[in-house]
Amino acid sequence: MKKIISPVAALFFFFPGFLYAQKIDSMMNVYANDFPQEKVHVHFDKNLYNPGETIWFKAYLFSGNLPSSLSKNFYTELSDGNGNIIEKKVAPLYEATASGSYDIPKDIKSNHLHFRAYTVWMMNFDTSFMYEKDIRIINKNADSSQKTSVTETRFLQFFPEGGDIIGGLENNIAFKATDQYGIPVSIKGILRDASGKSIAEFNSLHDGMGKFLITPDKTDAFSAVWTDDKGIEHHTDLPAVKPSGVTLRVVPANKKVFFAIARTPDNIKEYSRLSIIASMDQFVVYKAKINLTENFVSGGSIPTDQLPSGVLQVTLFNSNDLPIEERVVFVNNHDYELTPDITITAKSIVTRGRNELQVIIPDTLRSNFSIAITDAIADGVKPSDDNIISRLLLTGDIKGHVHNAYYYFSNTSDSLMQQLDLVMLTHGWRRFKWDDLANGKLPVIKYKEQDYLSAKVEVFGVEASKIAPNEAINLIIKRKDSSTQMMQMPKLSGTKFGVTGLMFYDTATAFYQFNVNHNLSDQAAIVFTNGLYNGVRKIKPMAFPNTVWSIDDSALLKRNRLFVDGLTNNLQDQKIKTLAAVTIKAKTKSPSQILDEKYTSGLFSGGDAYSFDLGQDQASTAYPDIFTYLQGKVAGLTITSNPNGATLGWRGGKPTLFLNEMQIDASQLQNVPMSDIAMVKVFRPGGSTNILGGGGSGAIAVYTKKGSEGRSNNSDFKGLARARLIGYSAVKQFYSPDYAQNPDANPGVDVRSTLYWSPYILLDKTNKRATIQFYNNDISKRLRIVLEGINENGKLAHIEKILE
Repeated sequence: MKKIISPVAALFFFFPGFLYAQKIDSMMNVYANDFPQEKVHVHFDKNLYNPGETIWFKAYLFSGNLPSSLSKNFYTELSDGNGNIIEKKVAPLYEATASGSYDIPKDIKSNHLHFRAYTVWMMNFDTSFMYEKDIRIINKNADSSQKTSVTETRFLQFFPEGGDIIGGLENNIAFKATDQYGIPVSIKGILRDASGKSIAEFNSLHDGMGKFLITPDKTDAFSAVWTDDKGIEHHTDLPAVKPSGVTLRVVPANKKVFFAIARTPDNIKEYSRLSIIASMDQFVVYKAKINLTENFVSGGSIPTDQLPSGVLQVTLFNSNDLPIEERVVFVNNHDYELTPDITITAKSIVTRGRNELQVIIPDTLRSNFSIAITDAIADGVKPSDDNIISRLLLTGDIKGHVHNAYYYFSNTSDSLMQQLDLVMLTHGWRRFKWDDLANGKLPVIKYKEQDYLSAKVEVFGVEASKIAPNEAINLIIKRKDSSTQMMQMPKLSGTKFGVTGLMFYDTATAFYQFNVNHNLSDQAAIVFTNGLYNGVRKIKPMAFPNTVWSIDDSALLKRNRLFVDGLTNNLQDQKIKTLAAVTIKAKTKSPSQILDEKYTSGLFSGGDAYSFDLGQDQASTAYPDIFTYLQGKVAGLTITSNPNGATLGWRGGKPTLFLNEMQIDASQLQNVPMSDIAMVKVFRPGGSTNILGGGGSGAIAVYTKKGSEGRSNNSDFKGLARARLIGYSAVKQFYSPDYAQNPDANPGVDVRSTLYWSPYILLDKTNKRATIQFYNNDISKRLRIVLEGINENGKLAHIEKILE
């Protein structure tokens, strides 16, 4: 694809010698070069799932029209209808891509889940551009209480082109009608003035959208009386008419975009000398000065033949360099298409039949693909669904839902281009805050990207001045596959040490020793973290649509029953053996007493306290921090957790916090990984907490694992302190049976709805062909192949084939 090299790569002046306001111009250059925006597309194996199935996905990360090299870590979350995050995962980015999976519980009670994906760099900007998708579960046993209750209604919105309705000028008014879920509905209506007089009739032209022209007087006010798809009448007011101002009209055409600007006769000083700027991916691609001193109307054209395909933002500024009108338009130069060939070399749709295909790239550029082969009846996939092309070129850069987004790339007809322009008229693009640019204000980067995983250490309980200036940590990381990596962790500042650029999955063991003061690990509390963003526990609840699928529901239900029956039969065939329980009567200490003796000392021993054994609570590691874990577990203790610490209260005061019996503040304690915590004691207000320093407001003592847990007995690492490091989310491998080699690979009923999934098909000049073999299940008669991917130049591939 074409790359915008610099802000002047496609510069065109409406008047020769024009010098635009340099502050905004130069600030846009800074934004484009120093604060690039990222966008995400996620390829799922399918759209509809059954309880007990796995959601497989592959993410593609772009910045502008090229694969992003900025971020190294990719975050995903799965939440329920109430916004509660039920699972989250982190994966490393490889060639601007990442992959993963989520297992849907067999006993799930919901019909929907919500998927969110992002990088921490994206969190520094408008989070509405994060990737989000509703995932439907075909679940006949869904709990009705889990369904989000949304009142059925219809909405009509009006969008004056440029942003305002201006009295005395001709205005182009677009509109969009949707239901409560943002799904388009057809309407028709009448436009009336303030007296109730009918001015014009209008009706939706495509997917609930349409437009009409009006020339209002300065004092006019308009409303619409319209009828929805169910014949119900509604009343909606149009935006207020401004008595003076400027209108901006934009018309996309072949290889250029025409614009027309008109002003009202008054306010000559403010509207006589205007500036227009067009930008793409934050780069300035066109700028011009418009002189309306003598004329009320002017216009021009923006060359687009050298631009990459994507969203072009056109903004009009007044004589004070303030934005007054704005419009987005889509440029389609058809330069984005990557067309690998999919050749079927063996086809058999019979029960457990063998199939084979080849993927071949047309050139020598490095390409990165993912492929899904599914039951075409039950996968819920529609040809017009948002995919890698529509997402990275269109929907990833505008706000709001675009229905059937890929439809707008299905052909090059004039009618389709006009329909796409209705989408642009009814959606916004707000990457820039023009006031910030005009004032030279840069974005605040709160979340900085890490170089993959980090091993970070903070020392608590010892003053920084007592740690040698040349202190370092000798570190050995042992992965789950028993491979090891040795390194030295330098001192970063004060009590902090760290290294970055690590790569391991699941968990690893860190064996360590301080280089100067070998006993420092015994004298202080040593806390390891991996540098990854912890995330949140809850997001804004989503309203899930109940009926938005143009799919044969009877076929889905039938497919679901086959799946559930097959799963049940398979489980019954498994033999599960258990050992009989043996009861031994003896006088022993309680687990809480043993734990207390192991970890506490002095005034921290015993006492009037709640004790929590996190080693026996397998769910504890699912919490992002100890404060979130304790919420609601202790009567009277109030905890409000947030990314910058926590606010605690008990009997009108704040409880004192301790880590390994050393006093610590909330922000430091929040960074202690849950996997490192062995025990928590929460002392009630009064009593011994006065001596501990808690006054009348109690105390919370957190203990990290130690003793045999903290020292290695392994002969290779004997005597070294050790800690547990959390790595990237464990990778699950897709299972594809080979019935030719093992006919009994699946003795039960094979009801796999995803027959094949591969997130990485890597091809280049030395390997231009990949061969894929897969076997059908016991019930499918129609299969769908979906291949998506990119090459190193940012070209995009989306290919779909049906086998039947």
